[in-house]
This record gives sequence, C-alpha cells and structure tokens, in this order.
Amino acid sequence: MDEIEVTRNGQTNQFSITLVRGGDTIRCMVSVALGDSDERSDGEKHRAALSKAKALAKALDSAIETS
Repeated sequence: MDEIEVTRNGQTNQFSITLVRGGDTIRCMVSVALGDSDERSDGEKHRAALSKAKALAKALDSAIETS
C-alpha cells in the first residue's frame, strides 16, 4: 500500500479510511465503538481505527497479489 490515511469524523466513533495503491484509491468508513459506555481516549480510538485500516490494506494487497 502506498498510503493509508485515517480521519476522524467529528467527535464520533467513526473514521474515514483512505487506501492508495498506485493510481487506485479506496475509501471506506470504520467504526471503533465498543458500546454505550465507550470511555477510551481519542488516541486509543485513533489507534484502533489505524489498526483496522492496516488490516484492510493487508487484505487488499493480498487479494491483488493472488489475482
């Protein structure tokens, strides 16, 4: 993956993920909510979203390599 960008949508538990490989760009939304009483810090939520973005990037790279 050439680029991974994680952007939080306001103060919500949703993050916009942008994955770039070559000339192709994929954008998606991920949620890091654990439930009603999610007391994690903003940094912890951002790290959780980044972890999900990296997992998506790895899966995409794997799918491209096998096709």
